[in-house]
Amino acid sequence: MNKKMKAIIIIEFFIVLGLIFHVVRTPHLWVVLGLAILFTVLATRSRARVLRMLSLIFWAITTIILFTVGWFWLAIVFPAIMCIIFWKNNPREGQTIFGYDIFNGASAAENDSLEAQGRANGNDVIDLEDYNFKASGNRLSIKKNAGNTKIIVPHDVAIKLDATTQTGLIKIFDETPQINAGNLHYFSEGFDHTSKRITLFIRVETGNIEVVRG
Repeated sequence: MNKKMKAIIIIEFFIVLGLIFHVVRTPHLWVVLGLAILFTVLATRSRARVLRMLSLIFWAITTIILFTVGWFWLAIVFPAIMCIIFWKNNPREGQTIFGYDIFNGASAAENDSLEAQGRANGNDVIDLEDYNFKASGNRLSIKKNAGNTKIIVPHDVAIKLDATTQTGLIKIFDETPQINAGNLHYFSEGFDHTSKRITLFIRVETGNIEVVRG
């Protein structure tokens, strides 16, 4: 579980805690809820239509009271929004991250025909923190005409980089920056024996390429 997910869970916990405290301090809610439960039990036993109607009425009132509580909506809306954001930003096998393809368990040769999936121009900052790395291997392919590219790699992830820029700077971790270097290769130590690893294939006509730890 990454830091972002832990933070979301902690925030949601305090929101639910606030909702519980609010409910505890709302006596009329307990009265209505108690009556709703009471008439539900009586309606179940006697099957009287009047009791069923009273049960539905008190349950409706209970729901309305809950809907007027801000903590209730916050407890629902916050995780829903976070799930949508996480779903969009968290790459999944066979799909894309930030407009670019990440392939699992396949060699570069097998995926060469799928390289040019990103936009033609523009700056990109790609954070691999939330990516679910596969032990069989991972590959991020970027190809564009112009724009700077910054890739943030977690400290426990090994990389194999194949980067090319005709006009621009290539900076890899603490290595000396290379200006107009053309094609440059970089391998993390023990790459083939690391469970969390990724191959980065970057082709940029004009723009800087930077790979940093994050």
